[in-house]
Amino acid sequence: MEKWFELIKQKLASWLVLLIKMLPNLILAILVFTVFFFMAKFLRKIVFRLLTRVSHKPTISGLFSSIFFIVILLVGLFISLQLLHLEKTIASLLAGAGIIGLALGFAFQDLTANFISGVFIIFRKPFDVGNIVDTNGFTGIVEEIQLRSTTIRTFQGLHIMLPNKEIFQKPITNYSLSGKRRIDVLLTFSGKLNLQVIEQQIKDALASVAEVKDDRVQVLFTDYNGDTVKMEVHCWIDNTIEMGFNNIRDKVLRQIHAAVTPHL
Repeated sequence: MEKWFELIKQKLASWLVLLIKMLPNLILAILVFTVFFFMAKFLRKIVFRLLTRVSHKPTISGLFSSIFFIVILLVGLFISLQLLHLEKTIASLLAGAGIIGLALGFAFQDLTANFISGVFIIFRKPFDVGNIVDTNGFTGIVEEIQLRSTTIRTFQGLHIMLPNKEIFQKPITNYSLSGKRRIDVLLTFSGKLNLQVIEQQIKDALASVAEVKDDRVQVLFTDYNGDTVKMEVHCWIDNTIEMGFNNIRDKVLRQIHAAVTPHL
């Protein structure tokens, strides 16, 4: 027993000597880590404000500012460990983080893809909340853009949550981007009719539709085979309001029908 106590005493004494020798390094390491901690908090606030001005999304700004905070904190931790001469510990931490990151990457491939796609959508802004879009077979108004999914409310009142990966990788039509949209109406008439009169009557009829300007109406003849003539009527309308296109198209079709019915 005396030998064991002597060995324990010697071991504790050696640790105490080592602690006294490392005490300046330990104090310096604590100070360095403390400085990095407060610096990371300060920089996180600045990054959050800058990203909020760019993206106008508190969610994405908070996420990236938190990631920035963690990175700065890890840098301070590694420097502190370096001051304590714990290089092996640093190597072990980096190796462990790499293995964990690789495993998580394989386990959450779809989640990661949706997250990255959400980041690109928020920053590149191919569409925004309130825009009328057509993607993945759904047409409606964008209600919400999150990091994982985007919510679209169709004109039938259905709320569709689409994964951001599906939106980012497939074609998307943003009807609100240009603010205007063209209505096309195809007509077929007998070749014996006075087409100039019909054209003028169609233009006069569309002039009564307040949403369609007279200088935005085009009447084009697209085909003729002797017996019949094919005609296309083009008119531009404002497409920035909800259900605007469907309602105005209805008005346009009714006016054209009233104008051409006597000639059919």
